[in-house]
Amino acid sequence: MLLRLIKYFRGYVEVALWGYAPERFFNLCSNHNILIWDLRQEGDVYYFHISVEGFRCLKPLLKKSGTHVRVSRKNGIPFFLFRYRRRKILFLSIFVCMMILYTLSRFIWKIDINGNDSVTDDSMLQFLEEKNSSYGTLVSDIDCTKLEEEIRSSFKSIIWTSVKREGTTLTVDVQENLVVAKLPEELKVQEEKGYDLLALHDGTIESIFVRKGTPLVQQGDFVKKGDVLVSGALPIYDDSGTLTAYQYCTADADIKLKTEYTYQDSFDAKHTERVYSGRVEHRYGIGFGDSYVQLPWKKPGFSQYTVMDTRTQVRLCDSFYLPIYFVRRTYEEYGEEQSVYTKKEAKEHAAENLTEFLEKLTQKGVLILEKHVMIRTEKNKYTVSGKVTVLENTFRYAANGQVADTVDEGNVENESE
Repeated sequence: MLLRLIKYFRGYVEVALWGYAPERFFNLCSNHNILIWDLRQEGDVYYFHISVEGFRCLKPLLKKSGTHVRVSRKNGIPFFLFRYRRRKILFLSIFVCMMILYTLSRFIWKIDINGNDSVTDDSMLQFLEEKNSSYGTLVSDIDCTKLEEEIRSSFKSIIWTSVKREGTTLTVDVQENLVVAKLPEELKVQEEKGYDLLALHDGTIESIFVRKGTPLVQQGDFVKKGDVLVSGALPIYDDSGTLTAYQYCTADADIKLKTEYTYQDSFDAKHTERVYSGRVEHRYGIGFGDSYVQLPWKKPGFSQYTVMDTRTQVRLCDSFYLPIYFVRRTYEEYGEEQSVYTKKEAKEHAAENLTEFLEKLTQKGVLILEKHVMIRTEKNKYTVSGKVTVLENTFRYAANGQVADTVDEGNVENESE
């Protein structure tokens, strides 16, 4: 590939050869170190490529071999420049485009975030924007090593990160520890006084592994909300076994608690339903950042419709993206009509809501063990309620008898939204 580019920039010609002894001509070219390539034969005529300098050396060889040549095509930058030498606007436009591409290549236009789960893409992008390392940032202004340290210190659930920039792409790879105890900010200033871990819900201890602190419960114990699970006070005994003092620390442990979440949901039997007609129209345009220009501009022929955009970012190579998008906008027509859920449809709708609720729990590292829910009809309304048995790692911090209402990142609310 590189050799072909060099030949193109230097210029070369395609030559047609015929005559008495073409084989002798090729031998003479080899003896005089004249390079020819892409040789092919069509009848009695031979076609091949040769550089401009090599073509100028062919006259004595043609005379010795009794052959004749004719230039059938000229290729390369020198011939292109000569052909369009009077079109100054063309060359000016090419120069301007090259300068624009060079300028755009100095900024970040694409950010890839990989390995994140509890930390959302939006949270990471907002963090990068606060650190002046987001879209439109100069590549030279991004310190990857410093940014890696800031990400680890700002997101406690991230235990490893790698930031690299390639072309106009910034790639952020992270690895998370999904079970991370989060010490409340208001308690960090008093860390030397020690903090306990308290149960967040009623439940049964399935397993407990203490890294720091004194365990006050064991596997199989039933605990209530607010009970101390692990104490931050470490007892110190003398040689006779007498308690002499306490050393305080911030308790740290992995505690699996079997508990129940209350699930509640309700929805009206009457509802407005969208009925899609099947009519679809497509529009195409170009996007610049958050802006969009439709070509040509024309509104869809529907009064009510949904809009879905499919955006494809322009790139020149694997890592060289530009802030330009080809956009395909799809308009789909629909109408609205009043409808009433049948019992079957109500059960299906309730099952969809329950599945969404359980997925939120699963995303937070909660293991679903059992679920028992019932659906009831109350006038023009359906009510769904029940219990969901789960296994989770969750607790609260307490300092000096004060309970901090901060939950670790592995916990979610125990009611349906």
